Amino acid sequence: MNESEIINYIEQSNRLPKINREFTNIISILDTSNNFDIDKLIDEISKWPTLKTSLLTVINSGYFKIPRKVYTLKDSVMYLGIKTINRLVLSYLIKCLLPDTLGRSDIIDRTKYLKHCLGTSIAATMIADKLGIEDKYKYFAYGLIHDIGNAVLDICLPGIINEVVKIQLKGVHQIIAERTVMEGCTHSDIGSWLCKKWNLPEDVNTAVAYHHTPLLATKYKEEAKIMNIADSISTLYYEKLLSLNTLYVLNETVADSLGITMDDIEKISKELPDKVEEMMKIINPSIFNSQLVS
Repeated sequence: MNESEIINYIEQSNRLPKINREFTNIISILDTSNNFDIDKLIDEISKWPTLKTSLLTVINSGYFKIPRKVYTLKDSVMYLGIKTINRLVLSYLIKCLLPDTLGRSDIIDRTKYLKHCLGTSIAATMIADKLGIEDKYKYFAYGLIHDIGNAVLDICLPGIINEVVKIQLKGVHQIIAERTVMEGCTHSDIGSWLCKKWNLPEDVNTAVAYHHTPLLATKYKEEAKIMNIADSISTLYYEKLLSLNTLYVLNETVADSLGITMDDIEKISKELPDKVEEMMKIINPSIFNSQLVS
């Protein structure tokens, strides 16, 4: 199937979650970016206490380096900033809408895949920190949902996922395998389509659409480049977990343009496994299994 046929199949299937009015309301609030109403957002989130509790658990984990425990999302804005809280809320909503429990591929290990997403989140944050980016923790949110295209395929077209993985097991890079199976289409294309369908913010769409092809991004170019390097670092970690022998591909042009050296990358790669395991102890995968759907 090509991209058009895949999207048509997903649209016609009954497996893609249909978002409810409350989710739409939250997206509308978040889409106002730095001007969004935090009190209105908190009122909407209060309808899902588990979501609020999960967010605060992660925020208070120590990873975000908040000087004291916070008890409300409003308090956390003081330390992390509106944009970071905005994107963290969004990432958790998307993960709840596309929980692992809906996945149907019989060949992938979803716990290990969650580790890849966390690895990308953590690596991206470390890169942003290295670059002195003030709003570095928004990259944690990008990492959680950068591969939503894979989640959609796992839910709606698991056979495609199975075929891609079988080709990967022969040592072929994931993107090449996807383009072979989907006639030029990739999980990034499917993810970008979903971002547009759900009216997600443009910077989120960029992280989803261009984390493999950052030089093609026309906006949020730095975000796309950081996500590309972070995803590459985490992919190596993830493929080691799966005992895959795919050649590790790092875009040195992108790294150089950011001022990231191979020493920086090796340092992040070395620290990543322990940091992922620490975060897995904090994030219970089951928190993403409460669907916010109608």
